[in-house]
Amino acid sequence: MRSGLLLSCLLAGTAAATPAFDPTTSLSVWDDSSPLTTDVDGLPLWDRIELHRDSDATLFVTEDIAPGQAWQDDSVLSPHVAALFGGGQPASSDFLLHFAPGWALAPVETPVILVPGAATAASGVYAPLARYLAGRGRAVFAVTFPHPHGDCFQQAEQLADAVARVRELTGAAQVDLVGHSKGGIAASIYLGNRSGVDWGSEGRGGRYADRGTGYRDDVRRFVALAVPFGGVDTAFRWTATHVLTGLGEDPVGPSAWSTYYPYTTTAPLVYEDLSAVDFWAAGGDAWPGQAQLLAEWDDVHALPGGRSELGLFAYQQDWLTTWTGGFGFYSWSEGIASAIEEGGGLIGRLGPFDPSIELSVLAGVNPLIPLDQPSLPNDTLGEGWSDWLGQDTSDYQDLVEGPMADDFPDLAPTEAEYQALADGNMALGEISGLSDGLLFTASATATAPLLADGATLVDETLVDLSHLDVLFASVPIGQALLAEGGHLASLGQRYVDADTLGWVAAQLERGEDAGDDDDDSAAPGDDDDDDDDSAAPGDDDDDDSAAPGDDDDSAEPDVPWTGCGCATSTGAPTVGLWLLPPLLLGRRRRR
Repeated sequence: MRSGLLLSCLLAGTAAATPAFDPTTSLSVWDDSSPLTTDVDGLPLWDRIELHRDSDATLFVTEDIAPGQAWQDDSVLSPHVAALFGGGQPASSDFLLHFAPGWALAPVETPVILVPGAATAASGVYAPLARYLAGRGRAVFAVTFPHPHGDCFQQAEQLADAVARVRELTGAAQVDLVGHSKGGIAASIYLGNRSGVDWGSEGRGGRYADRGTGYRDDVRRFVALAVPFGGVDTAFRWTATHVLTGLGEDPVGPSAWSTYYPYTTTAPLVYEDLSAVDFWAAGGDAWPGQAQLLAEWDDVHALPGGRSELGLFAYQQDWLTTWTGGFGFYSWSEGIASAIEEGGGLIGRLGPFDPSIELSVLAGVNPLIPLDQPSLPNDTLGEGWSDWLGQDTSDYQDLVEGPMADDFPDLAPTEAEYQALADGNMALGEISGLSDGLLFTASATATAPLLADGATLVDETLVDLSHLDVLFASVPIGQALLAEGGHLASLGQRYVDADTLGWVAAQLERGEDAGDDDDDSAAPGDDDDDDDDSAAPGDDDDDDSAAPGDDDDSAEPDVPWTGCGCATSTGAPTVGLWLLPPLLLGRRRRR
């Protein structure tokens, strides 16, 4: 057993910090007696939460927040975040650092920091993984960024600050990073901020190049969960939801249209100005991080508007002019090439990691997105859209077994899932290429530029899950969903089979305590004597398994964490959005 991190904290000196950031203190602290450290049901989530600020006023520029995108305390994706920040639209210089229980006495030497994606907070998506890893002896921390779709460079600097703070607290020389979705891009920027990298000479990239913290050899491993290394083009590929934005609905993602003409472009004097919510900063800059994620994928996966075999999914208004730029029947768009330039071409600039970095990549291949109907109505064309379209189970089955079959050869929805699609309890997300419903799988595995200097890709795993499900898949939560029956049982079985929480733990534990016959390691090659972390059914040894039927002295909770609502009758874990899917997944609010 390794000596506790608390002792090493007392013996170690101050960790290197961002010049304008003090890693020895925080603005505010909430301990485990505060209701702000619990989930929406009052269940304990964190041992402690700290509010931090980086005072570099040049690097941290105030960001706009789009209508409907401010943090809400009662959201299952961001419980208490507004209260913790002191408002729903925090200063861009602030961030939250969450501490999982047991962090101070964790026996494993290398702490881990969890980095969430867009529109999500650590409390909303990372509690199951944080507790799971903490139960295996790790000091676990998590970051919540101030802007739900903020500048990736600013978030990279805040992550560097968080690393400095964690090293200061624990005395660790290095940390491990686990990043989901857009959060993994912030991690990639910091890991690639080395001599010779070109972030651009102007704007956000230029400021970061001048003032951002260079990589400090303080990260051991990076575990990437559904990270868009190759970028996204969703808003320019699927345009139907832009109509609702033009009609006055709060956007769930950036608009690829700068102008909407309700009586068509033949009546150009009647229009809705969407410049405040589009990708370009001229009329308002509410989606800086989303513009940075853009890249063109049409040479790999054809645009759905040109694929008539997709039926109603091919009906994407003004799809060609949206992509190329120009006037369509109802819209004006600058085009995707202009939007990529607006974002500084960040995806194309992601540079090689330090050769010492070990990278593990997990990507989903299932586009079926579970919906929590009370908060995420499946509504692209107005109330009662499914009745208007007349889609039934056979329509979805024909789609999956017909035009989708080449891209999704292993997709096999159950009868209950087809019924859930017809009932609006599930949605098909990105279907114009193999994806997790939000992100092309090929983008999540586009790691070659990151490895060019010798960093090691130690694992690449594909799982039968959608984009947000990768954060919750485990045996206990899967068993809870199996008990619900119906389409949730199908989802639960995929959770059990994928067990992504166990996969993350295995990546972090690789090689630790190798050969130790009495440890808690799940590292490959660990040949201990029946004192393991196996989750195999029927395993009744003396381990930390939470597998059904395992009657050992488990370190895992007997009842799965339910703060995300995934073990309740209201549905599966709520879908978080960091890009615009073909179906509108978000609360509808009038402006």
